[in-house]
Amino acid sequence: MKIVILGNSGSGKTRLAAEIAKIRDIPVVHLDELFWEPGGFDRARPRDAVLRLVEESRKKSDWIVEGVFGDLAELYMEQADLLLWLDIGWDVCKERLLARGLESRKHMSREQSEEGLAKLLDWASHYYDRTDPRSFAGHLLLFERFHGKKMRIGSEEELAAAYAAVKQGYKSGGARSVA
Repeated sequence: MKIVILGNSGSGKTRLAAEIAKIRDIPVVHLDELFWEPGGFDRARPRDAVLRLVEESRKKSDWIVEGVFGDLAELYMEQADLLLWLDIGWDVCKERLLARGLESRKHMSREQSEEGLAKLLDWASHYYDRTDPRSFAGHLLLFERFHGKKMRIGSEEELAAAYAAVKQGYKSGGARSVA
């Protein structure tokens, strides 16, 4: 199974990917880990290095790709069986990001400074204003262009339903498509 999970920072992508990976025994590709140099969220990798990592991960028979980087996620879409877009409101995302910052300065085994968290909050708060591939508009475009099975998840209830569908053995004909 090959799954792409998109959404704003704090929407629950990493958690959902981890939950699905655990029950389906599928490796997770965190787009943050491909995009950023090891050790933090302050230095982007060179584009050619990112593309090599993408190509390497795409060779696996199964994967779950998660992240906000629509431009990178798009590179997996042709092979994906399922697209999950976590279109969760900013208030929820902000609350989760703040809780993450209070609980620990580590996210995905990477240090995040107070300044880094403040920058992330500011950047993520403009998800609906930006028009790049890492924005609502960019994710909507990817969702609309994807011809496979897809789910647009806008609430905790829908998130629980999506998780249950995958847990119960989603096959390529079983997910509902939500426009």
